[in-house]
Amino acid sequence: MIKDLKDIKKNEINLFGGKAVNLGFLIQNGFNVPAGFCISTKINELTSTVKKETIKRFRALNSKVSVRSSATAEDAKNASFAGQFDTFLNIDSDVRVLNAIKNCWTSVKSGRVNSYMEGKKIKNIEMAIIIQKMVNADFAGVIFTVNPIKKKGLLIEVTEGLGDKLVSGEVTPNTYFIDKKSLKIINNILKFSFKKSLITKLSQTALEIEKLYKFPQDIEFCIKNEKIFILQSRPITTL
Repeated sequence: MIKDLKDIKKNEINLFGGKAVNLGFLIQNGFNVPAGFCISTKINELTSTVKKETIKRFRALNSKVSVRSSATAEDAKNASFAGQFDTFLNIDSDVRVLNAIKNCWTSVKSGRVNSYMEGKKIKNIEMAIIIQKMVNADFAGVIFTVNPIKKKGLLIEVTEGLGDKLVSGEVTPNTYFIDKKSLKIINNILKFSFKKSLITKLSQTALEIEKLYKFPQDIEFCIKNEKIFILQSRPITTL
C-alpha cells in the first residue's frame, strides 16, 4: 500500500510509522507540510508494481524529494530514533529515488539502530518510507516547546539553508530562548541576521502544535520566502 501523507490517519501507525502518521495529522489540522507519499511497512521489496507506482507518484510531485524513514516505533513518547536511520535529500531521478528507498530499508539493520533498540528495550520495528517534496529553504531549524535543559520556555535554533548541517552539528545556529506567555525573546545567541517577526511566527506555530498534541513537542521546520513549512513533530523524550 502506498498512500499520500494527507490521507494517513492516526490509527495507521502500524502501516505507515510514527513520522508519517504525525505528518498526516498535521496536514489534516491545517499546518503547512510539504506534499508527499508513504510506502507502507507491508512493502519490503521493489517489485515491478511498487516501482511503477512509486515512480508515478514521484514524477507527479514535480520536484526534488527527500526520502526518509517512518518506523513503527519512531517519534514516539519513549523513543524518537532521532538520527538513527538514513535520510536522503535532493533526490532528482527515478533511479535515485529507488536506490534511496533501498538504502532506507537497509539502515534499519545498522549497528547503531540495534544498540538504540536494545537501550530502549524495543524488540521489533517495521519500516515505512516517506517520499516528500524538498523545500529549497532559506532557513531551517528546530523548536522545543519546552526547553529540555531549563524545563521551561521555548527553545528555537535556526540555521541558514537546509537543516541537515544543524542536525549533524556542522554549523552553529542562531539560538533563541522565548517566554511562552509573552512570546518575547528572553535571550539569544546570534550568528546571522534573522527577522524577529519570524521568531514570533515560529513560536505561535509551535505552541499551536503543542496544544494539538497536548504534549511538549520537538519540531523541525524550514522557511522559504518567509513561509514556514513543518517537516516533523514528535514528543520531547528527554523531559
